[in-house]
Amino acid sequence: MPDSPSPAPDRAWRILAVAGACAVALAAAVAATGGFDWSIGSLRLRVHQPWRLLVAGMCLITAACWLGGAQVRAALSRAWDARDRHGAWIALASAAAALFVGLVKGTRVAGSADAYGYVSQALLWLKGLPMQAEPLAAAVPWPLAEWSLSPLGFRPGLEPGIIVPTYPPGLPLAMAAAAGIGGPNAVYWVVPVLGAAAVWLTFLLGRRFAGAFSGAAAALLVAVSPVFLYQLVQPMSDVPVTACWLLSLWGAAAGVPLVAGLGAAAAVLTRPNLAPLALLVTAAAVAHARRQHRGPRAVLRAATMCALPLAAAAGFLGWLNTRLYGSPLASGYGAASELFSLANVPVNTVRYVRWLLDTQTPIVLIGLAAPFATRSRPTGSPGASEPAQAWFGLGFAALVLACYLAYSPFEEWWYLRFLLPAIPVLLVLAAAVLSRLALAAPAVTRVPLLTACIGLLAWHYVATAGERSVFALDRLESRYLAAGAFASRSLPEGAVLLSVQESGPLRMYGGRTTVRFDHLHPQGLDAAVQFLDREGRRPYFVLEAWEEARFRERFAAFSPLGLLDWPPVAEVGRPVKVRFYDPRDRQRFLAGEPVTTAREPRDGVGRR
Repeated sequence: MPDSPSPAPDRAWRILAVAGACAVALAAAVAATGGFDWSIGSLRLRVHQPWRLLVAGMCLITAACWLGGAQVRAALSRAWDARDRHGAWIALASAAAALFVGLVKGTRVAGSADAYGYVSQALLWLKGLPMQAEPLAAAVPWPLAEWSLSPLGFRPGLEPGIIVPTYPPGLPLAMAAAAGIGGPNAVYWVVPVLGAAAVWLTFLLGRRFAGAFSGAAAALLVAVSPVFLYQLVQPMSDVPVTACWLLSLWGAAAGVPLVAGLGAAAAVLTRPNLAPLALLVTAAAVAHARRQHRGPRAVLRAATMCALPLAAAAGFLGWLNTRLYGSPLASGYGAASELFSLANVPVNTVRYVRWLLDTQTPIVLIGLAAPFATRSRPTGSPGASEPAQAWFGLGFAALVLACYLAYSPFEEWWYLRFLLPAIPVLLVLAAAVLSRLALAAPAVTRVPLLTACIGLLAWHYVATAGERSVFALDRLESRYLAAGAFASRSLPEGAVLLSVQESGPLRMYGGRTTVRFDHLHPQGLDAAVQFLDREGRRPYFVLEAWEEARFRERFAAFSPLGLLDWPPVAEVGRPVKVRFYDPRDRQRFLAGEPVTTAREPRDGVGRR
């Protein structure tokens, strides 16, 4: 009888393998965050070099393979056969990681246009329709009074003195529901929760298409995708609309047309310009019913179940648009002719493709080969063939792109967020192709090759996210809190703050009325300041550092105040600085009196 393997070497290679995997995972975390500093008593541990951890981890894994020998080879062969067994756990861990990142690294700030627009609209829904009175609009003498008193994310309503949100109601309604349950701060839970849902739904979709392992790989890559992470930590609609479309796609693929319709309806309420995707999802749900039941009644039932939620969403959106903007086809963004133009197609095509390749790597394009790399089901099989599903996925991604090619172009890479609903689909197809390619390798090398490929991609995604300040957005956005806290604490209650970028947060966190200086006539700055002074509404200019050049360019030729040639009363925020200028200080400063600038040394104060 042959001797049984010694338990000590068996344990040793397993311990080395686990230690190596932990080292590689820690290296990825260091690459994402920049490192860690731990202090335990007098012992201080600093970890800031991910490559050392990566090399150490790979060495440990190599040693485990050498020490394990035949046992490792047998285990790897068995692992390939059992690769789908742990897919759900990998996807669940990826979804949990996404939830953790969204909650811990989330900005939790209603800053700039989008975040303030969504959060403030959510809080308005708790009180009724999202309309807000602005009494000062009836008193100011300058043109475009309602526009100037509409902060970013808002616009004039149909009635004088009323301002209304710019953005669609889908995400704000979800935030309002969360706030009704958990209080105002719960609005910041919605995006992380839906981000985790998007990761899990990617797994469910991939599992139906190419197996649990491919679905888990796609879910992992979605969870670490730079643009997904960038939007996951901000209260904006890109991650929620992605989750909604993934739910709709899964419902169509699983033969649950009501779920497909509900997901599409929620997506249309969140991002109405993607409504054409609903036709594609409805067609997929109908096709599934035809394959499964081959009867007109079943097909009609599927079409009806999918269409009813969409019709309800369209009716509600039409009613709301009529109340807010005067027409069921109007929107807060303005006329479609102002937003879309065929001249934008070449510019957007180049930018979207470049951003996609820069952040997702060319590996994402492997998914284009999915219709040719996958196999058809046997004749008579009730399910759709894998090539047919692949063509549907590519059609969905292409339609998402088509909805934005003619849209106004942007220069920043994070506007790849418009295509975020397509990225999980492309990653599902790419993972399926990679799994198919792995079949060409010897059985013992399939799991290591595929794991190394997915792991390196995940590493690159996390490192790219770190390089592009994804994990520092909470610090960058804290300037809105700092500016609001200073305004609330130090400025008169009746003060009116002339600003643009800070126009919404100064209202939310500072409790002060704002006037957007980009809607004041270039020759009207002096008159606006004088009017506010006469009314006892002390005016201040509140500008982020980069806005000062824009302010001077607009007003300096017509008003000495436009020169901004005196010190601010305060400078808060870091690294983006926000400066408060008191127009009354200019004459005092030019007369030789000192003007003291209060500086807030911390990144932010009064976090809520």
